[in-house]
Amino acid sequence: MRLPRPYVPLGVRLSVALRQLGTPPSDIARLVETTSRNRTLDANLYWVLKKLFNTELYHLDHDPALENRLQVKNTRTGKIRYVPDANDPRSLIYRTKEDHRLKTLVRGDGAQLSDAAIARKRKRKERKATRPKYNWPSRPLQSRSSFR
Repeated sequence: MRLPRPYVPLGVRLSVALRQLGTPPSDIARLVETTSRNRTLDANLYWVLKKLFNTELYHLDHDPALENRLQVKNTRTGKIRYVPDANDPRSLIYRTKEDHRLKTLVRGDGAQLSDAAIARKRKRKERKATRPKYNWPSRPLQSRSSFR
């Protein structure tokens, strides 16, 4: 079952951008908490992304893709969630628009399959596993000589 794509909060987006900028992990949480005093979260996010990408268009990419993540159902509540969580800052990364398109549709990072190809391959394996085995006939097949 496909889950709806969850909204990524501004605080998570800012922590992802700060991580990519090279901010030490110990400072990221403090910077995200104190931004409300100096500037708003979206103003800080805009500033960091401007520093990272200048004028290039950018996208926030889930790595691994949401369609390729394990989905676990909570037995108590009945809700389904992704593993790792969809909004986990460690599994998000900002990429240029073209790099995101290439990773999603053409080829993955390095020499890997694209996200779409991995999903197709997984679905094909699942379909193959659920398909019943072919039942061979119980009698031997007629030879060619009997058809003449």
